[in-house]
Amino acid sequence: MDRDTVPEHPGYTYEEAAALAAKYGEEVIPAFCAMCGPQENCRVYAFRKNGKMTRVMGMAEGAANRGAICAKGAAAPQWLYAPERLTTPLIRTGARGEGKFRPVSWDEAIGVIAEKLLEQKEKYGPESLAILSPSGRDYKEISLRFLAVHGSPNHAHSGICAMQRCFGFNYTLGDRPECDFRNSDLILYWASQPVYSGPATASARELLAAKKRGAVLVAVKPSLEPDSALADIWLPIRPGTDAALALAMLHVILGEDRIDRAFVETWCYGYEHLRDHVKKYTPEWAEAITGIAAADIRRVARLYAATERACIDLGNGIEHAPSSCDAIRAVGMLMAVTGHLDRPGCNVFPTKPEGPRPRSLMRPDLYTEEMVDKLAAPEFPRAFQPFIEGPASGYYRTIETVLTGKPYPIRALIAPGTQPTVSNRGSKRVIEALRKVDFFVVADVMRTAETDYADVVVPVATPYETDHPFGFQGNRLLPHNRVVEPMGDYKSTFEFFLDLAVAMGYGADFWQGDPDAMENYRLEPFGITVDQLRAHPMGLPAGERTPPRYEKFAEVFTRKSTRLSGEPYLPQGKVALYNTAFQAAGFAPMPVWREPPESLTATPALAERYPLLLSDYHTTKNFSASWLRNVPALRAITPDPELDIHPDTARVRGIGDGDWVRVESPHGWIRVRARYYEGIRPDTVMMAHGWWQGCRALGLGDMPLGDGGANVNNLYSVAPEADDPLVTAMSSQTLVEVTKDA
Repeated sequence: MDRDTVPEHPGYTYEEAAALAAKYGEEVIPAFCAMCGPQENCRVYAFRKNGKMTRVMGMAEGAANRGAICAKGAAAPQWLYAPERLTTPLIRTGARGEGKFRPVSWDEAIGVIAEKLLEQKEKYGPESLAILSPSGRDYKEISLRFLAVHGSPNHAHSGICAMQRCFGFNYTLGDRPECDFRNSDLILYWASQPVYSGPATASARELLAAKKRGAVLVAVKPSLEPDSALADIWLPIRPGTDAALALAMLHVILGEDRIDRAFVETWCYGYEHLRDHVKKYTPEWAEAITGIAAADIRRVARLYAATERACIDLGNGIEHAPSSCDAIRAVGMLMAVTGHLDRPGCNVFPTKPEGPRPRSLMRPDLYTEEMVDKLAAPEFPRAFQPFIEGPASGYYRTIETVLTGKPYPIRALIAPGTQPTVSNRGSKRVIEALRKVDFFVVADVMRTAETDYADVVVPVATPYETDHPFGFQGNRLLPHNRVVEPMGDYKSTFEFFLDLAVAMGYGADFWQGDPDAMENYRLEPFGITVDQLRAHPMGLPAGERTPPRYEKFAEVFTRKSTRLSGEPYLPQGKVALYNTAFQAAGFAPMPVWREPPESLTATPALAERYPLLLSDYHTTKNFSASWLRNVPALRAITPDPELDIHPDTARVRGIGDGDWVRVESPHGWIRVRARYYEGIRPDTVMMAHGWWQGCRALGLGDMPLGDGGANVNNLYSVAPEADDPLVTAMSSQTLVEVTKDA
């Protein structure tokens, strides 16, 4: 850092960034970091010289990161100018998977897509189109609007992230609670990764602050990560067994009457049912399944119940098991019966900000019972559709309809910023479907794992090359300042859907393709235009910050669901310890334990051949999911795919630290490097998912998507029993054997 003194904050203020830019003949542009995906994350200063972005630095004024920047953010210029950038639309000329294309103009590509989709709509109905979920990207709402106007319910959500927790919590507590970290004396980091996952700087800061002030930290996860390394207690749980642990904790707390009786009697429905139900889920029973000692389960359950200000940070890891929804419901019940709900230092319900909010681009007014009935592969049971993002089909199950034709085959798939072969289970099966589907469109910044199977490839701009969408962060309106001009014939993902809608005759619903008109529509509640906002590069205040408000029980417990019927999430207006809505729909009214399809306890015969339990990490310190491995500054940190394995587990197999190994499951095999790691269960191995991409600058080529590559999703089951029946959460556990490879 170019300063004479060490700063109090890790980043730069606008004045400091401008002074530094002037010193080196650069310009400085306030921007959003694009390296974790969604737009409204960390704020950075991008430096530009001669029309080219040269570097980025953390923005001290950023609400999320407050000046911090991670390795991914710092590597943004290498990503922006990567040789794998797509700069010209392409039309396939060879066979699927052959990778033969001819370049075309943007307008020609849009015309080809529009013509095909209209043809299929006429022949097969609008539901023949599915859009694969772009995983929380800022353009998700415009893609949902496009589907609604087109008439299709088939937004193919991932079944991997966020919606599982939203569903389980909404139908148990009425809303998805957050952690009041600043006031908590005990924090359980359960299946979460506050340091590397997503825009991590804010959550990592909360972790360190809690540790510094003396809060007790408990980590529940199979391997030690930066947060669990700071923990006072580590419960090294076997992957996929979180529901068993939560049920055993309920057994202890209810059995020993460690409840908040006043809260339970006033605000909980079905306590007696739950108390009797969990008697069978003893810590000794859970020890055999989870691998956590019964004494430790009792210790943590009692500590949580006894600590007045305690919260549970429930992460994405809990969503990857066939008992996902039951685990989430059981954790929500732990919060409720102990009174750790919507009180200082506990799990609290989000407080709606005062003042205006941006207008949504979604069109729930277009959803009808008839449309929702046509879901190809409901992500949630039909009785609970549409959910908060509208009607949704499961990501993998939507793709599978191409092969099974049941209940009907999806005819067209659009993949905007998503990679189904490496981000979802059943890679070989997905490739088979991509070879067969009538029409497949990839819209992305880079060449992806699926590009060779596409009929049309549409390049889109990075967030550094666009001037929309604006952000709303910390009650502040933030313009999206373009840093550099696009480097080819392409536009933003928003403009892809806007232009496609106009070409298909939907222009009246899409501002006739004008992105500024779209932005003005979103800004209407603020009484400002996007041009007026752009005149303030650092943004404008949009109301006061809303102070925290606790104990909103009567308000939250009577919230209406997003179903067309508008019924409340909680029929009794209380926490659903016994869920009559689930019971009426044919599902268990209380959480139960459901074994993964392949596990040490459920399939002991299979475990004789495959004695280790495998799961995966979603993100790492330098990679996000299935991308960024082509960026040399990041790939140099981890040149090869690595498998975390306990040294004792490796040595008995003759495997040395850094050896190449073969990891084989009942469904396939991959080749990766072994990394000795003492901070992992000896019966468990783990690795990052998303490996396929090469890095030209380091002389590293692409890896196969199937057997012989490093794509962990090639190893998992896609059998129906691998899914959670309520939230279509796909299991990311399987049994494997690891052997030394040449």
